[in-house]
Amino acid sequence: NSQLTWRGIPGDHSAVHRGRPTRDREGGGRIGMQSLASRASDPARAAYRARTPRDSPMRAAVPRGKPALRGRLVAAALSDPPGAPSRSQSARFTFTDDDLAHVLRAAELSHGSDGLVQPHPRSGCVLLDSAGAVVARTFQMGQGGVRSEVLAAREAGARADGGVAYLNLEPAHGPAVGEDAAVDALVRSRVSRVVVGILHPVAGVRGRAVAALRDAGVRVDVLGEFTSRFTSAADERAASAVAEGIARCRDANRHLLHRVATGRPFSVFKYAMTVDGKIATTSGHSAWVTGPAARQQVWAERARSDAVVVGGTTVRRDNPNLTTRRDGGHRPARIVLSRTMDLPGTEDANYGLGTGDFEEDADAGAMGAEIRKRKPRTNLWNTDEAATIVMTVVGSRPEFQAELRALGVEVVEFDELTPGAVADYCAKRGYLQLFWECGGGLAGPALTDGVFHHVMAFVAPKIVGSSGGPAPSPVGETGLERMTDALNLRGLGIRKHGRDVLITGYLPPKSSTGALAETEPREGGGDTAGDAWTEDPLGIVEAAAERAGERRESAGDDDGFLRFYKSWDVNGALSNFSPHPIDAPSVWGGREDDDEGETTAEWPTVEHFYQAQKFGGVDDPAATSAMEAIRAASSPEEAARIGRTLQRTNPSLIRPDWDECKERVMRAALRAKLTRHAAPRNLLLGSRAAGQCVLEDSPTDA
Repeated sequence: NSQLTWRGIPGDHSAVHRGRPTRDREGGGRIGMQSLASRASDPARAAYRARTPRDSPMRAAVPRGKPALRGRLVAAALSDPPGAPSRSQSARFTFTDDDLAHVLRAAELSHGSDGLVQPHPRSGCVLLDSAGAVVARTFQMGQGGVRSEVLAAREAGARADGGVAYLNLEPAHGPAVGEDAAVDALVRSRVSRVVVGILHPVAGVRGRAVAALRDAGVRVDVLGEFTSRFTSAADERAASAVAEGIARCRDANRHLLHRVATGRPFSVFKYAMTVDGKIATTSGHSAWVTGPAARQQVWAERARSDAVVVGGTTVRRDNPNLTTRRDGGHRPARIVLSRTMDLPGTEDANYGLGTGDFEEDADAGAMGAEIRKRKPRTNLWNTDEAATIVMTVVGSRPEFQAELRALGVEVVEFDELTPGAVADYCAKRGYLQLFWECGGGLAGPALTDGVFHHVMAFVAPKIVGSSGGPAPSPVGETGLERMTDALNLRGLGIRKHGRDVLITGYLPPKSSTGALAETEPREGGGDTAGDAWTEDPLGIVEAAAERAGERRESAGDDDGFLRFYKSWDVNGALSNFSPHPIDAPSVWGGREDDDEGETTAEWPTVEHFYQAQKFGGVDDPAATSAMEAIRAASSPEEAARIGRTLQRTNPSLIRPDWDECKERVMRAALRAKLTRHAAPRNLLLGSRAAGQCVLEDSPTDA
């Protein structure tokens, strides 16, 4: 088993799984309603349920004589419904500062996979034993990775009995996702209490795990349920403490909340400008506006995104790499938007004044001489390190499109290329976060299209003015004519990176789309009301996500299709990336329904098995090593990256019959998955009863 110690939290060196843990036959997350019911019949849990009805209202108070919050008890008591017999003091429960600290730690742990895998719902788990000692701290490594709750239960073992689990995000559970591993692990571990930061926002998932745990006799406290019961002035300090926990949990999954609330990926607009508002000189020279510390932050944010988006002008002017500048980890796609395909050719030298080839400030003249000496090609046309996607209009320069495709560049054509259309398309690809590093010419339309949600503005202590003409600014044409029309950012933050200053903030709901755009303005001032520094804009986003989810649930799937794509979304259990291990041959030999005589092994996911079989039976140590690396990959997307990269760069390692047998390999893997796991099997069989056609709703088949 591969493990990696968590280094993001000082003093916290507990084991956190990033690899493939050992699984036994009962570790695959299988539990049905019958086993849940039997667990609920446990006498101790039945007694707990009898004295803590789920619909009991709550009231809270800060203990007398203890006005300070830190280190003090925040008591929350269950009051009896009208007409109900009073309960003893044992029926009371408390929410303490320690509870809050563990919720915050779970939210912090959930970021453990940032930059290592493609964005996914972030989940962390802190598990305590019955004495209050921490026995496990875990997080999920990417979509399809083992759930943090499952990892924590395995790490804790018998020590979890009677303990408490703290989660920043409600686990995915129920028929909508075809999964129950997290709830299964918590119930089987016999924890007595689960504390949840926020409910899962995805339609058909929200509240399902909480309900299942409560039905199994586990006490579940959701932070939002506390805030709804704080009414008195004495509750203010307690409410602020709980609100802090909720805010941190929302922030951990702000990309998921925005995706549900708007129907589009969470989009971060980043730019770097001088103190007089210029992103480059009049000549277009921009290397570098900011210093190394700020650029390090940009590279880290790229790694947390599905894709980095620029326009054609940026490619011509800067010749950017748009990579994360790190070995390994997630490699975001690089998206170029160009209606005319007026881009550097595959053999043309790119003499952009700002270039991705240099890391330090350099004199423009010296840089130009160095560029001509090296004769650099366009960095984005090299797809060895990261994928490049060019988006254009139908029929634009078809010969050039063919040249790019021959280099491995993906070209996507639109009838009308707009930032909004691009965001919608990226949503269909399953993207959760986009990082826009475009110039003002693209930023203006993107802003008016409601694409941007968050701003990262780096300000350098420099002044360049202009020279013979205007120098470019971060945002171009928006149509806003009065200062009173300006978009006021909320939830502001300021941080220093070297000599540069980073200003961050969320755009107001009115500039967005979907349910978020329908948010009513605040009474008495709209966007200007409230404190932009202390306000939590993500509370509005979460409420909008809940409304959007309710609409999707009520609308249902009435078009005759059961759609699936990403493993974290609705019907995700049907994805090859879902966290369902399978038993399949080490090297597939051609039989779909009979493995007799073949050596079997457990594979973490269908995708692990499928990618590894590309190299099965090839008499080459490199092929054997590839299979071993894929099987040990920490997530299915990492397995896919290894397999696809080797298939492109070293095709001699691919088994000669792959094109003929790959469909049968996939069928064998799916058969193994559905045979072993009831949840995805029931999801699939339910489509037949509903008369639905199962559709992998992907705009591309990679």
